[in-house]
Amino acid sequence: MLTTAGCRARQSRFRERLAALHIDAAALSDYRDIYYLTGILLPDKLPALMLFDALGSGRTLLVAPDERLTESVVAVVDECLTYEWSHFGTMNPNPVGLMNAVVAARLKGAQTMRRLGWQAESLPRLCANTLDCALQPDEWVDIDATLAEMQRRKDPDEVEMMARAAQVNLAGYTAAQAAIAPGVNELAVLAAGQRGAMLKAGERVYHDGDYRCGQFNGPARDRRIEAGEIYIIDAQTCYRGYWSDLSRAYIVGGEPTALQQSLFDHIAAIQESVADLLKPGGDGRDVWRELDRRIRAHPALAETGLTHHGGHGIGLRLHEMPDINCDRGGILEVGNVLSIEPGGYIDEARYGVRIENTYLITESGAVNLCEYPVNFIAVK
Repeated sequence: MLTTAGCRARQSRFRERLAALHIDAAALSDYRDIYYLTGILLPDKLPALMLFDALGSGRTLLVAPDERLTESVVAVVDECLTYEWSHFGTMNPNPVGLMNAVVAARLKGAQTMRRLGWQAESLPRLCANTLDCALQPDEWVDIDATLAEMQRRKDPDEVEMMARAAQVNLAGYTAAQAAIAPGVNELAVLAAGQRGAMLKAGERVYHDGDYRCGQFNGPARDRRIEAGEIYIIDAQTCYRGYWSDLSRAYIVGGEPTALQQSLFDHIAAIQESVADLLKPGGDGRDVWRELDRRIRAHPALAETGLTHHGGHGIGLRLHEMPDINCDRGGILEVGNVLSIEPGGYIDEARYGVRIENTYLITESGAVNLCEYPVNFIAVK
């Protein structure tokens, strides 16, 4: 999990940003951002609220479902309160109301303030009304962009989590590859991938994505795969709050055709060289254009080029900035973790190749966080 030292450092940087924006206190309501600052990973379907500096003297308060807080939280949160999210095994139907009641009771007599930071993407209106009555801010300031900007540059404990997420994801690929054969159902391949990822993680994890054979993209179907098709698996795994997004391609039931092999070799060569494109100060749009240029060097892809984004930032969310896109980029910085995914597709190849790896940008160059064979494996 995230380290206590890492959480304390992030809280300090967050407090500095709030001060620069003349924000007196902040209310965090997205479980991912609470995790980022505290190291406690709360369930995504139950509400929680972290009040940052709203109690005076720089104190923090976390209100979360009961049975979800551990002793480790005490090191990074000044006060923890809980609400009952279930009763004898039955989920309570009004968790927002229950949480809000705890918040309202705790904030009785709280000091008023001028500017309150809040998360416009996630704060329930009921809680917003309670905060408005208790703290009486003169102005509400959206802090979603502030947090997103902070999270673009990963700390060492985050990078460690993402490297682990990649290993869990790749274990899913190894298991999926073993399941691929002509006549096997796509859903069975997905199930094998999910099983492999969870066994590697030693716990329940999310593993899914594009598991559709012989087509450009899409989820696994109730369909048997056919010999001669290319099976692109573009799977995402979320391990302890951090995402991995990778892609590999397999030829089903025999040796590839000359066209299929040439497509694979071309895309693999581009993937092997992309680290040189990921330099601090570069623009994601320029990276996309260069990927597109290199893809078009293959005669069969000269007209189509790169038909989707070339990658994206990744971390607590599957897609973060900076983006590697034709018309939306962002400046690359040290600490960014980027998923890079060149691909080329034509009907005659049944259907194409996409290879995706994840890189950490450092002062000395881009580091691949997911070392794993890039081979066009003929699965029989």
